[in-house]
Amino acid sequence: MKYIVFGLGSYGSSLATKLVDLGHEVFGVDILQERTEKNKNKITYAVAMDATNPEAILDLPLKEADAIIIAIGENEGTIILLAALLKQIGVKRIISRVTSPLQKTVLETMGLTEFVYPEQNSAERMAHKLSFTGVVDSYRVCEQYQVIEVHIPARLVGSKISEIDFEEYQLVLVTVKRKVEEKNLLGALRVKMQTLGRVSETLQLKPEDTLVLFGEPKKIRMFAESA
Repeated sequence: MKYIVFGLGSYGSSLATKLVDLGHEVFGVDILQERTEKNKNKITYAVAMDATNPEAILDLPLKEADAIIIAIGENEGTIILLAALLKQIGVKRIISRVTSPLQKTVLETMGLTEFVYPEQNSAERMAHKLSFTGVVDSYRVCEQYQVIEVHIPARLVGSKISEIDFEEYQLVLVTVKRKVEEKNLLGALRVKMQTLGRVSETLQLKPEDTLVLFGEPKKIRMFAESA
């Protein structure tokens, strides 16, 4: 898969490097030449440019990227300007670093729905999330097991919990998350994930539900990606 990481500071550099280690193609972008020089042998491509320059960023494979991660942390204004440019260009998926609740509110109003908090989410955790089809988030319990949130596979939409054989994959269903709409501080509608707690076996799954599963990552991958 192909990713573009804007911002090669501590977090962005770690994320880009981990994605390359997992076998992906990564374009790293930073305004500081010393950062791109430091990372040029660690990632696929490292480019020094001003991310708020529309003509400059158009030279990047923005529409071919599976996701674009805004990992800039020093300047909130730059994050917002870059997000606006990317939305205007029409890229597939934007994941933005956020440093304050107000900044997140502004980005939500612009239509962004995926955010990362470097203080809470390690670069390794985010890299696994991007590398694994359908993963919303993950948490490593130990070397062997993880708790992973996955988008519901299309084949299971409309199924009841009792009709799904989690034991076939040696998995445990922890809970289900479901989307609900609410207004943010600026009055714009935003989507929030509501955790349903202990789920009933009669619960019928909806298209935008998220399953929280415990087990081995390879087994969860098989479950999520099987036809």
